[in-house]
Order: sequence, then C-alpha cells, then structure tokens
Amino acid sequence: MRRLVVAALLLAALPGRAHGQDSTALVLQQARDLYERVELERALPLYRGVLSSSWRFEVTQAQRVEANLYLGAALLLLDARDSALVHFRAALERDAFADLDPSRFTPAQLEAFQAARQSVFAIGLRPVNAVRLDPRAGKMTFVIATTHAAAVRGEIRLAGQETSFPVFVGEIQGGGLREIEWDGVLPSGQLAPSGRYAFVLLARSRVGAPGGSTRVTDSTAAYFDVKQEYAALEDTLADLSSADLLPETYRASPAAGDLLKGLSVAVGALLLATVASDQDLGGAKGMATAVGALGVAVGVASFATRGRARPENVAANEQRRAGRSAANAEIRRRNAERLAQTVLLISPAAGRSN
Repeated sequence: MRRLVVAALLLAALPGRAHGQDSTALVLQQARDLYERVELERALPLYRGVLSSSWRFEVTQAQRVEANLYLGAALLLLDARDSALVHFRAALERDAFADLDPSRFTPAQLEAFQAARQSVFAIGLRPVNAVRLDPRAGKMTFVIATTHAAAVRGEIRLAGQETSFPVFVGEIQGGGLREIEWDGVLPSGQLAPSGRYAFVLLARSRVGAPGGSTRVTDSTAAYFDVKQEYAALEDTLADLSSADLLPETYRASPAAGDLLKGLSVAVGALLLATVASDQDLGGAKGMATAVGALGVAVGVASFATRGRARPENVAANEQRRAGRSAANAEIRRRNAERLAQTVLLISPAAGRSN
C-alpha cells in the first residue's frame, strides 16, 4: 500500500503532457517490478487501472498491449485461464506482432497465448523503414504478421490512384512473421516515380471464425514516400538559328545592284563616246561601246546568280548542324548513364491504417 501511495505522489508531481505520458510509463514499470517479484495481487490493480476507461492519462497502443499481455500472464498464474485468454486476445487484436518471450514466461503461459492466437484473427504491418534503395542490387522489406494461418495479398498503390499491383500473393502457414520484398520497379519495368505510395495488406483467415471471434478478414496499410535520386542532368543545345548559319543562296538585292552598276557603266561609256566623237577623237566611240557592253555583261551575270545556291556555305552549315547533333547525342548518352544509376530514397509517411 505504501508503494501505491508513493506512486500517486510521484504522479501528482509530474507536469502537463509529460505528466500524462510519464505517469502511464511509471505505473507500468512499477507493475512489472511487482510481477517479477510475483506480487501478482498488487500488480493486477495497476494493470487494470491503465486499461480502465477512467484512466485519466495518455496511453499509447504499445502500452495498452503491454498491459494486456502482463495482465493475462498474471491471471494465468492465478488459475484464471479464461480471463487470461481475454486479455491475450485483446493484445493480439491491437498488435498482431505481440508475443511472449519464452525466456521470461512459463510454458503454461506460452501455451495459453498460442491458444489465444488461434481464437482471434488479426494482421499487422510494421511501419516502413527509411532506406536508400538501389534497384539493381537490393530490395526494401515489408514486415507483416498474422495471428494464425491466412491467405495474404500484399499490393502497392500510388496514393491518389486506384491502380495497384501485387508484390505478394500466397499463404502464411501457422501465422507469425513474414517478410515481403520489393525492388522499387513497376510491372512495366520502370522505376517507381517520385511520389507517395501505400503498401496495402489484405488477409483472410484459413481457420474461419474461431471461438470468440467474428473476424475472418483483416486489412491494414503503411504509407511511404519515394524520391528518385540521380546526378544532375545536362540540357541539350538549342537548334541553330539563322544567325548561326551562313547564307546558302545569293540574295536578290546585291544582284540587282550589280545589274544597275553594269548599266551605269554602259551608259557612261556611251556618253563619253558621244563626247569624244564630237571632238573628233576617232576610235574612242568603239572603245566606249566595248566598255559599256562589258559593264552590261557583268551586271547581267551578277543578276543571273540571284537565288542560286552557294555550295561552300551549304557545306559549312551542314558541318555545323552535324557538330550540334553529335554534341546533343553525347549529352543524351551521358544523361542516360546518369538516369541508369538512379536510386530510390524511401521514407515513412503518415497515413491511416485500415
């Protein structure tokens, strides 16, 4: 009694939210100490108090499971088997991973706990661990548990989408733990894109509805985030613009100018010839005529090249385009090599469980 009074005084001294969390832990620790000393009649009220609906402090699921397990173990030692099974089942319904350590509990307690496993159906799924997954060399693991034999389906769903794909479909004989692996690759052969996923576990009991239980199916889910990690990618070079290329044909404006220049030369020559003829300079007119004709010929020849290709520029431009294409092909090759080394960063995410 004195021990309970001391515990009550300690609880009253604890402040705020920490008071609620630590008080439950303190009472459970005291109850374990009493159980270990086989002071069962004193341990029972503490465990029942934590499980009571009137308990005014916070109780986590793990703490509730622990209280049920020890309460069941204590009741069995007191020859209250039926009551012990009720609490063992309550622990398993909350946590299919719940178990008794063979080194700390008697064979009779272990046998009763296994009987409780067969009389209730529940499945469990541990939270996803953070992992850096290289799909070429490793796999991530989902750890599941069933209380007894079950048909199980584990599937992965991309959050927000109805589509899913199975990563395990099979039987778990006798219940217990099972590891399900996934390499981070979709059925299409592509790596899982960055986003939020859910591993959904569905199970059906192979025992049916055992005594005291109405549940024959169960489901739960664990949410996790995937982020692709790869080296920074290079941008390809932009296409060559007209400013980067040489003109591949002769333009019309210079050709027209050359023609006008040629005509000017011809007209000038004829005028000189006329003046010279008036001054009795003899053959000057014939020479002027020849010069004028030559000017016209040059102008016409230049005009005739308008729109014609310039093969030397065409060849130079093709070489520039080929160089740009080869550079982009090399960039794409390097990017492909970097993407081929992509790893997946897996991290747990908050989400509901069914």
